[in-house]
Amino acid sequence: MSILTSTNFASSSANGTDWRDTSKKVLEQLETVRKSADDFNFGFLYISDHLADDTTSILNLFKSVLKIDNWVGSIGMGVVGSGEEHTDAPAISAMIGRFPDNSFCIFPANDGENKPTDKNVVEWLIDNPPMLSVVHCDHKADKDPQEVLSEMENTTNSFIVGGITSSRRAHYQIANNVYNNSVSGVFFADHVPVATTLSQGCHPISKVHTITKADDTTILELDDKRALDVFQDDLCQIAAEKSGQDTAEFITDLKSLENSDQIPDEYRTLFKGQVHVALPLSQSDQNDYMVRNITGIYADEGSISITENIATGDNIMFVERNEGTIAADLSRSLVNLRKRIQGEHGCFEPKAALYISCIARGFNASPEGEKSEIELIKDIIGDIPLTGFYAGGEINNARIYGYTGVLTLFF
Repeated sequence: MSILTSTNFASSSANGTDWRDTSKKVLEQLETVRKSADDFNFGFLYISDHLADDTTSILNLFKSVLKIDNWVGSIGMGVVGSGEEHTDAPAISAMIGRFPDNSFCIFPANDGENKPTDKNVVEWLIDNPPMLSVVHCDHKADKDPQEVLSEMENTTNSFIVGGITSSRRAHYQIANNVYNNSVSGVFFADHVPVATTLSQGCHPISKVHTITKADDTTILELDDKRALDVFQDDLCQIAAEKSGQDTAEFITDLKSLENSDQIPDEYRTLFKGQVHVALPLSQSDQNDYMVRNITGIYADEGSISITENIATGDNIMFVERNEGTIAADLSRSLVNLRKRIQGEHGCFEPKAALYISCIARGFNASPEGEKSEIELIKDIIGDIPLTGFYAGGEINNARIYGYTGVLTLFF
């Protein structure tokens, strides 16, 4: 538990035994930076799912103690703070900030309508074109969150980041009030200086393939061949490369390949749910892609099912996830972000950060001797106020990703 402060921001996170104990630890830290007329007017609040049932009580307490009415946030199976991660325990992470008057607009509006098109929100958007939107979604929302995000992007022309609520209990989102079954968040006007970056958690292990036959979420053919055959060939290729063997010597049957003595133990993750399908966001882009889980492999028809509707003509590739790929890509993304800001502005002086990462990354401990995501951010970006959570899907550029990390910096 610690307090981090900068110009206009302060953050604290802690775990505890229950919602009162945990709230007290965080609030005591944040109260130390509060002074009369200090102009703090906004807060991010992330609550671990162990405390999900107490979300309303926690929000009301934070409003009352800190005298801040404007809050956005979510429930997560883990939360993060400055240099700290809290998973699988009662925990809260909060960050308070001061923004210029009328520079942000929280939705849904306080009239309780569960949509980002309330009258006062629309009026604010007309006068204040947003640069950034931070959005939290319930994956069980009545309307597909991806559709809402696409509509919001078209309506506001803002850059949308955020995350899907992850919870083993209630799926709540915070937007001044507590909601479920919602898409909610905050618009920031274009004069609020921000920067964002996306880090992938997976690494391509195949070329880009074209779907030549599909049925809803099932890939039947890739490049005019049975999808499963192509998948097996790609796995043989990458396993051969990693073990220094000739691809032609590998067994081509997937089940036999998984149990083959030819595969060194350190490469067996290729066959233990660590390989996924990625949807490139351009014709042959191996840098920006959305990862989707493989949900079924059907040997008789040679098909593969994934967690996304696909169509003939779409492109896919196979990617691998492991702790090495996560750390390497996060480091690269952070260094590139730092260089970009330094080049554009001549300095790099972020005041606060919001980090939303995949729950699969949060629950996989870093290899011994390797730094965690939060430690890498601290080393490369700096020791600044930070808050965030582990999500069930990460939002970047109005798209829902998987296995990624999305960092937003406030300047």
